[in-house]
Amino acid sequence: MKKIFTTILLMSMLLTAQAGMTLSLVTSYDENEDEVLTDITKDTTIVVSDYHVDDFDESLMVMGVSGYITTESSSVKVNIVRSAAGLSDQFCMGVCANGNGETKQEINAPMFSASSSWYTHFYPTAAGTTTIAYTFNDGVNPAITLTVKYCYLTNAVENVATPNTNGVIYNILGYKMPSNELSELPAGIYIINGKKYIKQ
Repeated sequence: MKKIFTTILLMSMLLTAQAGMTLSLVTSYDENEDEVLTDITKDTTIVVSDYHVDDFDESLMVMGVSGYITTESSSVKVNIVRSAAGLSDQFCMGVCANGNGETKQEINAPMFSASSSWYTHFYPTAAGTTTIAYTFNDGVNPAITLTVKYCYLTNAVENVATPNTNGVIYNILGYKMPSNELSELPAGIYIINGKKYIKQ
């Protein structure tokens, strides 16, 4: 009887080990343009200040995050809570859900495989910080909440190759860069003569 109990206990431990949920966030890209992922195992808050011109409407700026979720469940329930009504945003994971002015939204996202990708789009309309929380729940494991603070600084952004720098370039945090040549700096947002420029 002891042998059977031990076998059942080991099988139970094995099933528990396989049934975890992992949420990964794309935090950067390496020199080969491959995604660099960071796993999120508990509720996390991040600040996003990068933005770019929308591919379909150049009058719009877009901010967002992306990642992957791994779980044995067939679907994931995602609850979205926004800091204000009337925001223009979108969450996609198998299906896309647009924010239609509500502060709370719930979607059921299918898992097409053990690991599915997801991403967000936020369209800022004014300078400031907007908070949106995304809670992932597979119905088996503890839910994980990713809170994103979209920090939109300005819409006065210009995409140029070689602006006149007057010898000084600052990054978005106000630190002076080691080079006065924009062409020698990595991709990012820079302040030159009081204006912001995107280098892609």
